[in-house]
Amino acid sequence: MRDVSETILAQYAASPRLRMILDGFNQSIDPQNIIDQWYQRVFSLETASGWGLDVWGRIVGIARVIPVAKTEYLGFEEADDRSGTARPMNDGVFYRGTAVTSGFALTDDAYRQLIMAKAAANLCSGSIADINAILMTLFGAYGDIWVEETSATTMTICYSWDLTPAQSTIIVTSKALPRPSGLRLTYRYVAP
Repeated sequence: MRDVSETILAQYAASPRLRMILDGFNQSIDPQNIIDQWYQRVFSLETASGWGLDVWGRIVGIARVIPVAKTEYLGFEEADDRSGTARPMNDGVFYRGTAVTSGFALTDDAYRQLIMAKAAANLCSGSIADINAILMTLFGAYGDIWVEETSATTMTICYSWDLTPAQSTIIVTSKALPRPSGLRLTYRYVAP
């Protein structure tokens, strides 16, 4: 504590034994250091790590391990959306009617970005302007990203850079970004 004498009742302030015990305890345990570490590792989303980010994830309702569908099926070049999942005709497996899924554990930086996306989605009105603002805040440093309404029932997220696996997971499969009800969400790479 900064000033232990402020925590002692006036009637015990002159007690040398109590002062000696409290001063010794105050010197051996500095709660300010613990409070600073807790703030940095848990409370502040910008600097939180590990368990602290897991707490934030539970608060906003998104897990660190995201199920990712393995879509490395045989296909053509025009099916490539730059998410790293398309395979040429001589490399891949045949589609069996059901997608095989696996878990993708996000790193602290990617998970922080996903938590921010989910927190913004929780507060978003669902308008295209709000969704564009969220996408530009999260991914604007990598290139152009925007939402366009491609039909009355379809909304498309367009991006102009090759997605990293973490970005692909956040944009394509995490379901953390807001989506207006009644609309199908698609994704498309647009050459810059």
